[in-house]
Amino acid sequence: MADAEPTTDRTSTFYWVCAALCLVVTLFLAADISKSNSQYGAVAWAGAALAAVLMLGLTALYVACATGRLQLRRPVTGTLTLFHVSTLCVVAAVGADILIPARDTGSLALLLPWGITYWLYNLKPAEPTS
Repeated sequence: MADAEPTTDRTSTFYWVCAALCLVVTLFLAADISKSNSQYGAVAWAGAALAAVLMLGLTALYVACATGRLQLRRPVTGTLTLFHVSTLCVVAAVGADILIPARDTGSLALLLPWGITYWLYNLKPAEPTS
């Protein structure tokens, strides 16, 4: 009789990829700030700081999910889950990034890791095998 095929759960790998992508977007933001910060006003600095904090928060969330410390389905309050909070963070980061001069679409790259987490969030949990 053939052995049952082992099940492999690659969910944590996807979360690690999401964390790495968010970190890369944050590094691109830092590179843009370092080369063009002379033209920044108070609003641009506020946008840069807010976008950086939100991107680092998303990175921390994805790392926590990858290590198994958190799950996106965990409720924050009522029916609001960590996935919904991460969606709000992505929207806020893109909005804050618009405040930075000559950087209108930088944070749109956050849509790729968000799309992966959207897919993971909507996957049906595996049914236990007997």
